[in-house]
Amino acid sequence: MAALSQSWLGNSLVCVVLYGLWGFLGKLALVKGLSSSQQATLEKLGFFLCMPLVMRGSRSAAEVEGPAPSFSTFSVTALRSGGLWAMLSGACAALASKYYSQAMAQGQAGPVSALTASYPPITMLLAAAFTKERITGQKLLGSLFTLLGTFFFAR
Repeated sequence: MAALSQSWLGNSLVCVVLYGLWGFLGKLALVKGLSSSQQATLEKLGFFLCMPLVMRGSRSAAEVEGPAPSFSTFSVTALRSGGLWAMLSGACAALASKYYSQAMAQGQAGPVSALTASYPPITMLLAAAFTKERITGQKLLGSLFTLLGTFFFAR
């Protein structure tokens, strides 16, 4: 578990860079003439083409110390308990992508990206309600700063 707690920051920073590229490249596709629905559809095609890479390096928190799983080592128990939630997560991401593409087609990249990236307070509240994660004063302050940053970015 120690490796997991030490590796989250690096993975998070890579994720931030990739999401920054995701927003920029989507906007670039729109500026170059795609409609928002075309952009969202082709984005999903790119997503599915990367699935072999995503699965190859995927590890659960319990498996961090062991070998990387593959499709052949997929846990049926984990699939039964978390599969529906993962599918709903994907559905939310696909629908969010549709609305993100429409917002990017209609607005400037900076404000749209800032507003759509201000979801952590929602995630925090839902995680506290349903997974019993603890909300600290620092997390509340961080949520406030997230919302304030979004306000200033959108002006």
